[in-house]
Amino acid sequence: MPRIVDLSQEVFRGQPVYPGHQPTVIFPMTQLTVKEDGKWTFAVNTLLMSEHAGTHTDSFTHMDPDKNALSIEQIPLEKCIGPAVCLDVSHVPDSAFITRNALQDACRKADLTIPPGGTVLIYTGTYERHFPRPDYHQKNPGLDREAAEWLADQGAIHIGIDAVSIDVSPHQGEEWKPAHTVCRERGLLNTENLGDLKAVAGKRFIYIGLPLKVRGGTAGPTRAAAIFDLAWNS
Repeated sequence: MPRIVDLSQEVFRGQPVYPGHQPTVIFPMTQLTVKEDGKWTFAVNTLLMSEHAGTHTDSFTHMDPDKNALSIEQIPLEKCIGPAVCLDVSHVPDSAFITRNALQDACRKADLTIPPGGTVLIYTGTYERHFPRPDYHQKNPGLDREAAEWLADQGAIHIGIDAVSIDVSPHQGEEWKPAHTVCRERGLLNTENLGDLKAVAGKRFIYIGLPLKVRGGTAGPTRAAAIFDLAWNS
């Protein structure tokens, strides 16, 4: 029987959000009340949040000014479901670049190859070390250009990370947001703010991460999971 590992963060009031983004607010709209005649009213909450709060998948309109860039509801679901690996680079320090060599070493140590047309999750340990403290969105390692290009060259179509961004925070180097730039140039999807990836680090599995179908969305909140012991027929 397939084993499923939840890779998502919870959505909650006061959760860490990227600086300048809408704080997450959840408040009750109606309450559950049982009446004497046996009828009841329904409990309903109202949710106000950024598209990029919690576990979310970026659309290409988030980073590409081209009028033909795809918004989140236009992203093919084939990019969101498929074979995956999780590379352990948790030794990389906070606010440092994750290099191509670090990714290649992670592949060698775990005897993994990048699945063509698949997803690569990057286990940095940022979620474990910093969530939900304010420094969670201020101290994460991120991919440099060469590392992101190498993933694309290996055939990856989707990158995910257990940090606020696939780019290093705070900004380092001369090029602005090199990992996001490579995603734009090479058509790579990316999912950020994944939860604890320790349970899937160094392993192969089927990844599923479906973003909400927000019309015109620059991102979509995503429920992500790893599925083990399930054959994938490409």
